[in-house]
Amino acid sequence: MIDESFCLFTHLSFFRYDFYRKRPHVCKYERVAMLRFISSSSTEGKIFTFGILALLAYLGAIIATYFISVNDANTYVVITVTNFLFGRAAGISYGFSAGLDDTVIILINIIIETITVLLIYPLFVFSWKESSKIKGLEDFFSKAKALQLKYHAFFEKYGKYGLFLFVWFPFWMTGPVVGAIIGFLIGIKHHHTLIIVISGTSLAIMAWTFFLKELLALLSNLSAYAPYILLALFITIAMAFKLMKSKP
Repeated sequence: MIDESFCLFTHLSFFRYDFYRKRPHVCKYERVAMLRFISSSSTEGKIFTFGILALLAYLGAIIATYFISVNDANTYVVITVTNFLFGRAAGISYGFSAGLDDTVIILINIIIETITVLLIYPLFVFSWKESSKIKGLEDFFSKAKALQLKYHAFFEKYGKYGLFLFVWFPFWMTGPVVGAIIGFLIGIKHHHTLIIVISGTSLAIMAWTFFLKELLALLSNLSAYAPYILLALFITIAMAFKLMKSKP
């Protein structure tokens, strides 16, 4: 999950430059195609539109929280950014360090990862069907395809159940977005893929939350700063992993 989040952030950070500065003549065609995709009645177009609405609703809820409690709103913003940049383990750890309730931590992380799937998954389907390259996500999509090929025999044998285990089990680069893409590549229908991926992700987040809670209970006997130490550890691991992946 850490690698998945970092890949998305790295590629999306160059999305604007590639589309609006580097290749303006290609950009115009791709923007028109993207607008057609968003306004289309295709299933993936509807999923993407729902993802946009879900994102706006989530941001709206955070903005509304600022009128109630600035501290709570800031905490929700930081946990969102932490999950997206460094993965769910870091996001959950930050939630504990901020003193959030278990239920709130689980709910926020599920919402973040679900919205990410609803936005990125249909973009992959669009690029696949249109034989179009989305420069900001092309490398990430390629890695997801490589994983599908690597575990082809596993998915061939276990199908939907294998996809659920793939998303739920805490391997590197087996987060919900990669799982959703693999679900499409092995021929699972859109709604089945989303149900499997979101349910597997939700279970994984709950498992991580209760595991880290117990771990922090043990570490707190050694240091009162245990939540912050654990958060720093996950962030350090994520950054070190990214640096290793970026080396030629």
